[in-house]
Amino acid sequence: MAVRVGPDSLIRGSRVANVALAMRLRFGDCLFDSEARELRRAGRPAPLSPQAFRLLSLLLESRPRPLLQRDLRDALWPDTHVGYTSLPRVVAEVRKAIGDSARPPRLVRTVPRFGYAFGGAAVAEAEPGGAGDACALVSADREFVLLEGETLVGRGAECGVHLRSDQVSRVHARVRVGGGTATVEDAGSKNGTWVNGERRQGPTTLTDGDVIVFGAFRVVYRSGGAAGSTRSGTPR
Repeated sequence: MAVRVGPDSLIRGSRVANVALAMRLRFGDCLFDSEARELRRAGRPAPLSPQAFRLLSLLLESRPRPLLQRDLRDALWPDTHVGYTSLPRVVAEVRKAIGDSARPPRLVRTVPRFGYAFGGAAVAEAEPGGAGDACALVSADREFVLLEGETLVGRGAECGVHLRSDQVSRVHARVRVGGGTATVEDAGSKNGTWVNGERRQGPTTLTDGDVIVFGAFRVVYRSGGAAGSTRSGTPR
C-alpha cells in the first residue's frame, strides 16, 4: 500500500497541517478511498461526517494497532473540549456505514479501557494513474509517497509518515517538498534524525538513495517516480 502525503488537510494538535494520507483499501463489501474522500459500500456511496471519515482513515492506517481514545479525540477535535460520549458516537457512525456491529464487531473493535482498532482484513487496491513523478520514503515493507508541502514524521496519529517504533518520537521530524527539492529536519526528537550515518539538526537537502534513520527506523529516500507498493502491511 502506498501512502501519499499531499496538500489536503489533516488535523494535528491545535492546528491544521497540510498533510493527508492517501489510501485505497477494500474490506468486506466496502471500498475506502481517502484521496477521493469517499467510502463506498456494495458499490454505492456511504456518507460519513468529517469526523467519522477521519476516524476510519486513522484506524485503517494504523491497523491492527489500537489507538488511544485520548489521541483520537485530539485528532478529531483539536481545538474543542468534547465529552467522553462524543468519540463512541462517531465510532457508532463508522460501524453503521461499513455494516459493522459492536456485538460482536467484525471490523472496528473496542479495546477496553484503551481505545479502538481496525481488526478486519483490508486489501490495498491499485490507484488509477499511479504516483507519477512523486518522491517517496521507502521502508522494508512500505512506501510513503510525498507530494508538495510539509509532512510530519513520527509515531503519533497526527503524522503523515507514521512509524511504529519506541525509538521514534511522537513528532520526530519534518520533510518538506517544494520546487523540485526535498529536505528533512529533526523536530527536537530524543533519538535524532540521521542522514547517511550523520546526525542532522537543521534542514538537510535529500538526494535519491539517501538513507534516513528516524531514531532506529530506517527508510531510503527515492526521488521521481518511486514504484508504488501493493503491500498492505505497516511499518514495525
